[in-house]
Amino acid sequence: MNRIRRLLVLLPATLLSGCGFTLRGASDWPSELDPIYIDGLDARDPLYLLLVQNLRAAGADVLENPSPVAAELRVLSLREHRRVLSVTSAARISEYELIRVLDAELRLPDAAEPLPLGRLEASRIYVFDAASVLTRSEREEELGRAMDRDLLRMLNLRVQAALRGRHGEGRD
Repeated sequence: MNRIRRLLVLLPATLLSGCGFTLRGASDWPSELDPIYIDGLDARDPLYLLLVQNLRAAGADVLENPSPVAAELRVLSLREHRRVLSVTSAARISEYELIRVLDAELRLPDAAEPLPLGRLEASRIYVFDAASVLTRSEREEELGRAMDRDLLRMLNLRVQAALRGRHGEGRD
């Protein structure tokens, strides 16, 4: 019986490793972002907290105050809005789209000009149920966290691309 239990535990692990699945580890934020100061987000904002957690997991020192030797990630704007996607035959809203838009730039200690990171957008669609107001707010919070994770992944990729472009300026 003990042997069967071990087999049942090892079988899914073996199948997952064979298909290329890997657990999500620390992100690959570039080393040029150590140390880093984040400007433009409130320290209690969920996106700020997730960004700090992610940068620290990658080994970066996140500063509470700006420093001339630190990179600076400047969030120029963070906007949220929702739009109606569909309406029932009784003229009631049935679906919303939640949208978060982030505009940012990166300032490096040795650069004269900031590196524009541009506009990043994440969205989620959800079915609206007027009868469950509490569920609606909880659902919007859950979708907001998912959009923050998406924005963070896009921001990471945009930072990496901007730094690669900066390093490749002198090449033919």
